[in-house]
Amino acid sequence: MSTPITYTAESVLESLGYPDPMTAARQQARMILLGRLAHYQAAIRQLEKKWGLTLEQMRQKYEQEGEENFEADDDYLQWQWCDDAIQAIQAQLEALQ
Repeated sequence: MSTPITYTAESVLESLGYPDPMTAARQQARMILLGRLAHYQAAIRQLEKKWGLTLEQMRQKYEQEGEENFEADDDYLQWQWCDDAIQAIQAQLEALQ
């Protein structure tokens, strides 16, 4: 009967090509952030297509005096939130470099 192999977190990570746990954690964090980035970028592309405008053009439209357009207001706020999230994610990705 053969002796069972004992694994540690470090030995598993090493077998996957990571020199240490911090490198593995950084890579995992990057993958999560890149997934979120793609999600927010897709949401922005969808809003650009829907309105035929850039965020800056939508901001100008949003800030104009005039009648209330709840759909445009909601979309603008979502759009701005996604843009802010993208900027935060990009800063986080830079920190992981």
